[in-house]
Amino acid sequence: MKDLRDKTAFVTGAASGIGLATARALAARGARLILADIDGAGAEAAAAELRATGVDALGLALNVAEEAAWIRAGEAASAFGPVRILVSNAGVGGGSGPLETYDPEVWRWVYAVNAHAHLYACRTFLGAMKAAGEPAHVVLTSSLVAIVPPPISTAYISSKFATLGIAMGLRNELADTQVGVSVLCPGMAATGIVATTARLRPGAAEQGEAAQTAQNMTGVLAGGMAPGPIGERVVRAIEADEAFIITHPEWKDMAAAQFDELLAAFGESADPDYPGDDIAALVVANGARRMNVAVGR
Repeated sequence: MKDLRDKTAFVTGAASGIGLATARALAARGARLILADIDGAGAEAAAAELRATGVDALGLALNVAEEAAWIRAGEAASAFGPVRILVSNAGVGGGSGPLETYDPEVWRWVYAVNAHAHLYACRTFLGAMKAAGEPAHVVLTSSLVAIVPPPISTAYISSKFATLGIAMGLRNELADTQVGVSVLCPGMAATGIVATTARLRPGAAEQGEAAQTAQNMTGVLAGGMAPGPIGERVVRAIEADEAFIITHPEWKDMAAAQFDELLAAFGESADPDYPGDDIAALVVANGARRMNVAVGR
């Protein structure tokens, strides 16, 4: 999607952090912006900042975990302009502590924000983007912990792994359309995600070791990469139709070790007499003509 001028972009989590940085980078290319955030006042303030520089911008309150809220956002967006760039970026941390101690309500909330919201976003905008028959783009925000899972929140890691799968599957689903798909996998970024999670999470506040871990992560993330360069990198990926947006190359060796372990598991077939899966037939059976990766026979 080489020309972003006058294209309408819808960005979630846009009141601060990576979402706001991406909105600013899009605005610098001449895009029109709809900034959505659960912090409606913050979204409107960010939109006002852009309007002061001559950018067409609208701020919206949006709880990405609620499909009804997406319906309202879609109505507001349709009055502003046809969305051609969708950046589904809003996210929360998953809390801390051993998996067996997780509050199921918190677990469901993390998935609602970090994974289910991508479905709601696509249900709201993707159909019209495909039908327009012109260049468009979807960006979903995952994380490098989806590729290299450190011993932190399993809820966060697994929800971001789900996002990675959604983006990869969607890119293949849209291979024969003019809609590109990118997945953003940042490392540590200097955002307020820990504080946002603590403020919004359902149930009781974290206590003891879990609370200490959250406090520790606040300090770690404070030294992370500033959101500005990440937002700029996202927009360059939109322009170049890149599938994966990796912003922190220092994770590469860990990712290589992770995939080496996975590839090493591809040994002999469980059934030596089985002729092997017909991957190409699988693709055709699902109504697709091609994938964004090479397939078997």
